[in-house]
Amino acid sequence: MSKWDRGLDYESTYRRLLNALRRSRGRSRCYFMIALIQLRNGARISEAIRGFKEWVRGGKHEIYVAVSKKKRREDRLMVIPEEIEDYRLECTDLLEVDDEVLRERVRVALYYHLNINTHSLRYAYITYLLRQNVNPAIVSKIIKHSRLDTLLHYVQEKVGESVLREMG
Repeated sequence: MSKWDRGLDYESTYRRLLNALRRSRGRSRCYFMIALIQLRNGARISEAIRGFKEWVRGGKHEIYVAVSKKKRREDRLMVIPEEIEDYRLECTDLLEVDDEVLRERVRVALYYHLNINTHSLRYAYITYLLRQNVNPAIVSKIIKHSRLDTLLHYVQEKVGESVLREMG
C-alpha cells in the first residue's frame, strides 16, 4: 500500500463525511464539503478547492476546473454532490481564503475528526471505480492522470494484493 492509500472504502467514507458534515458547524462544515467534492470526483485537493469555490460563487452542479500538476492548461469536470446543496451559502467567507491555507485547514480537519488524509480520498475513488470494472483507461481520463502506466501500476498492485488475500 502506498503512503497515501489508506485502504479507504469509497462508500463508507462517503457516509462518514456526510455524517461529519451534518454534525459540524461553521467552517468545519465547509471543510467536509470540500472533502466530499474531492471524494466524489477523485480529485486532488487543490482541484476540489477550486471546484468548491466556483460552486459557492455560482451554484452550478457541474464545473470545469484547471487540473493540477499539468504543464499546459487542461480542465476537468467536477460534479458537486447534491447532498451538500443546502449548505452552500454558509461558506461564502471562504472565497477570500488563500487556496493553500484552505488546503491545510481541510487536511487538519480530516485528520483530526476522521483520521484520514486528503489524498487517500482520491485513491478510494480510483479503487471504487476499478472494483466496478470501469476500464482503467476511462478511470485515467476521469481523474486526469497524465500517464496510464501510473494508474496501471496502482491497479496491478491492488489487484495483486486482493488475489493474495483471497487465496487463503
